[in-house]
Amino acid sequence: MSVTALFEPIRSWLSAESLQSFVSSHHQTIIALQKDAPVGSALQVLAENKILSVPVLDEEGEYLGAFSVGDALRVLMQELESQLGHGWFDRLAQIKASELEAIGSSVSNKKVHTVTHPGDLWLKGDSKTTVLTVIKEGFQVLEPKGHHRIFVVDPAKAHTVTVHGSTVVINIKPGTEKPEASGLRPTDIVSQLDVVKLLSEHKDKLELVMSKTLEELEIFEGSVFTIHASATALEAFHHMALDHKSCLGIVDNTGKLIGSVSVSDLRFLGPQNYGLLLSSVAEFSVVVAGKGPSQEEAIKGARVAGASDGKWSEVLKDLPLPTLKPSSTFGQLLETMASQGLHRIYIVDEDGKPVSIVTLTDMLREIIKPEPPVHHFQRMGTNDLPDDDDDDDDDEEEEEEAAQ
Repeated sequence: MSVTALFEPIRSWLSAESLQSFVSSHHQTIIALQKDAPVGSALQVLAENKILSVPVLDEEGEYLGAFSVGDALRVLMQELESQLGHGWFDRLAQIKASELEAIGSSVSNKKVHTVTHPGDLWLKGDSKTTVLTVIKEGFQVLEPKGHHRIFVVDPAKAHTVTVHGSTVVINIKPGTEKPEASGLRPTDIVSQLDVVKLLSEHKDKLELVMSKTLEELEIFEGSVFTIHASATALEAFHHMALDHKSCLGIVDNTGKLIGSVSVSDLRFLGPQNYGLLLSSVAEFSVVVAGKGPSQEEAIKGARVAGASDGKWSEVLKDLPLPTLKPSSTFGQLLETMASQGLHRIYIVDEDGKPVSIVTLTDMLREIIKPEPPVHHFQRMGTNDLPDDDDDDDDDEEEEEEAAQ
């Protein structure tokens, strides 16, 4: 049985499960930002609510765009270039904590509406929309660059969002929107993680594939980008921006995976503590997770236990790092991702060295990808070959002239 056929039962079920039914049983309050909120406060909202992206609204509740951790990284890189000059990375060793603190202040004080991106996909939440449609057309997991979340618009619902802890109800009658507005009001949000958790709730539809190994399914094919534990956090974020990656694996002297640093870690960096980016990436990860000295103490020189001696595994010992192996099953992958709310998981070999990484997108793509096309070739006799025509001769002459 082909891999695609193994997932047919869950695809069939997803094609019958309506989006409206899903959001009614998995409702999440939409957190939004006012357009004049400073980036520092926006990052704090993301951190407090454990989210990666929020819509940005103007004073009338009109949607302006979305702000994400990726936007924070982009703005940080722009400020580094602006204040430190072109080629700043080549002078990394000369950068001072005070310079980064000034850059952090500039980043944190920017108005969020000046740094938003156009936003994630908006999808009409009508009765015909299924969860399978969301995966295919909403998340667009078969495309090179898809969406991690979508905002669902259900005209039958009151448009309610939460802005900085206060509830704002937006009821705008059709035809009364501002001329330049989209006219869409989000009522629900659905993320890839939400759908993976839904799959975990219906394992019976996946019984054909639960015991299959990741190696058999060939589900782990993503390249792993890593950085040594002693490199600075600033270097790590620079590489993420340069290579368009959302995370880097942290390795020790032997190449063993001992941790991970993510763009989302920027959420926990205090507005006045950007000097912490000069710490080793291992210590940075521990400090922003609240497991070591405070950010202020770390900037002043306090070290995480083990760092001074280069014992990087000891430095990161209190940060959980779920991993799987190529021999792990799809069932183990699903359970780990869903139960721990992971967006990605590293695949390591017997020595603990990273060989690949599996994301939520990879999982959903595996479930819905179509069968590869089957080509039927027929042997042709000489009498079946098409006759040469004048156009072919002209083409050959043109090719010969070009070669001369």
